[in-house]
Amino acid sequence: MVVSCCQSYQKVNGIKSWMYACSLLFGLIIGGSYAVQNLTICVLAPKLSPYNDTDCTFFSLPIIKPAVTIGIEKVQSLKILPHVDIQVVYKNSQCSDIDATIAAFEMKDRKVHMFFGPMNDMAVNSVAQYASRWNIPLITPGAMSAFYFESKFDKHTLTRIGLSYDEVVRVVIDILHHYDWYKVKVIFEGRKRTPVFPEYYDIAGESFRTVMMERQYEAEINSYVSQFQSLEDLLTKKVGFTYSVVVLCASADSVREIMIKAHELNFDNGEYVFLNIDLFSSKEDSEKPWYRENDTTERNQKAKKAYEALMTVTLRKPTSPEYRNFSEEVKKRAGNDSFAYGEDEVNSFVGAFHDAVILYALALNETLANNRSITNGTEITHRMWNRTFEGELFQAIT
Repeated sequence: MVVSCCQSYQKVNGIKSWMYACSLLFGLIIGGSYAVQNLTICVLAPKLSPYNDTDCTFFSLPIIKPAVTIGIEKVQSLKILPHVDIQVVYKNSQCSDIDATIAAFEMKDRKVHMFFGPMNDMAVNSVAQYASRWNIPLITPGAMSAFYFESKFDKHTLTRIGLSYDEVVRVVIDILHHYDWYKVKVIFEGRKRTPVFPEYYDIAGESFRTVMMERQYEAEINSYVSQFQSLEDLLTKKVGFTYSVVVLCASADSVREIMIKAHELNFDNGEYVFLNIDLFSSKEDSEKPWYRENDTTERNQKAKKAYEALMTVTLRKPTSPEYRNFSEEVKKRAGNDSFAYGEDEVNSFVGAFHDAVILYALALNETLANNRSITNGTEITHRMWNRTFEGELFQAIT
């Protein structure tokens, strides 16, 4: 029966129409107008730090896996990709550009369709260049500096959905302009262990250099490495009487030590202003940033007094009931691995991985609806840019 139908179609419309009719009828015979397509997603994130377990904990694999899983379940429940079978492979990037690139090559050989991550800028820069050559989309909540990513010439399948440190610097400059503060010293901490990634503070310093040059704002920028420089020298020689505003890009513990020393040197006498850029501290730590349970009462009181001269720039954390529910579900699924969360909602990196799944699924759905291939990374990427959608963390992606 099928053969005779196809043969009659051939006589009327030629060989191409005959082939189309046969394929259409075959699709109907196997139970639907669309064959199921296999989709392989690779998540690149650190499982264990190459230094120790205090590095890169904000986006380690045990923490982000539940968020990705919840995102995929939502895609399936909403039938965003009804004819796509999704497989997720988690690869340990070790918070390293070398390990992330090796993992990407391994997954390329396994015909991966999509990369989520890595996070740290050097790793993203490396993997994104190869992914663009392979025409594979890459979404990351990382890649915080415009230094590597301003030009999309060699990274045209990269989509950044996270915070740009350059935008943070622009906010700081607006604050400085608002109060007419111009004698400014920027101090950023050198490379060190951090829950974000080891070069995080280096990126902060580079962003200050780049944006202040762009905005023609003059400021002195110095790095600080606690092992090689005393806090007294830092304040008396680098700040001294020349600068009245000090911008700090450093860990919470380093900022606290600097402020205690500032109090001891009478730098909190009203003649100096300190700005602290603290984007990722937990709610609990933000409420009493000067307090340390294992420190003396005297030093805690010094820190408390010094923090009266400190203004902190931080991220606004999601407070919606939906995000709280999402956080609780992620922590419940993480089980014993949820130690990094404490009592807070999950951090922005975790929420961003969930939203990355939704964003990619929407773009892929549109691509397939327009009869484009699941492997057309450029088409899918362009459909992720300049759009608005409702996620757990983001309302707009640009």
